[in-house]
Amino acid sequence: MVISVFLFADHEVVRRGILPLLDTEPDILVVGEAATAAQALARIPKPRPDVAILDVRLPDGHGVSVCRRSGRLSSRHRPV
Repeated sequence: MVISVFLFADHEVVRRGILPLLDTEPDILVVGEAATAAQALARIPKPRPDVAILDVRLPDGHGVSVCRRSGRLSSRHRPV
């Protein structure tokens, strides 16, 4: 079973550091990424990821708020 992952971090260097690590795992597929809270809220529901890796501090919001709001957008999302 492949686990779909959405990566959300405001610093590109962080995203570019995590992506190669995830790409080495055959059971993990990165289905999207975002750099801001607004981008994440717009993009997370579409691919319906199994897991979202979120940054806590963002230039336009807070990662915890994005978790809460994305959970309201889809009953499938569950913050951990």
